[in-house]
Amino acid sequence: VFHLNKKIKDRLCFAPELQGKLIYALEFKYDRDLVNIILDTAESKLIDELDTPQNHEHLARLRSYINRHWDNIKPFKMRNLKVTKAIGSCESNRRKYTYRVKGQGKYWSEAGAEGMLRILACIKNRDLEQWLNSDFEAGKLISLDHKKLLAAARDSLKRRHEIHVGIQHGA
Repeated sequence: VFHLNKKIKDRLCFAPELQGKLIYALEFKYDRDLVNIILDTAESKLIDELDTPQNHEHLARLRSYINRHWDNIKPFKMRNLKVTKAIGSCESNRRKYTYRVKGQGKYWSEAGAEGMLRILACIKNRDLEQWLNSDFEAGKLISLDHKKLLAAARDSLKRRHEIHVGIQHGA
């Protein structure tokens, strides 16, 4: 949504009164006909001092962007997903994840990194216990003893990590 809104505001800079209407048509209505009407209206405003090659190019690029990404623009609530939250923990915890899995001599296998990120995401979403007590999906975790895995996860939550040299800690 952020990038779409930024693209609309950048490309429709010559018609600010249509920016909100186009955002509404895409984010809340998801109506291609309404979007085309708004873009046609923007094109009709390209007269006199607004009739510049740059404005025509901006409008053509916006129309092309919307057409190319139409399926990806579909609002989250209109998708048939079983997820209840629109934004995951990854967006707000990007720094926490990158500090935990990158740098300071840390090297992860793909399965190990996925496991670490899954634990961090479960902690943020407050569903670690539920995840650990449920049947695991297909993968290497099935072969692990459930009690050992549960104990290891709980131990990792109790430990305090030592501060490494080279990291700047903010106040």
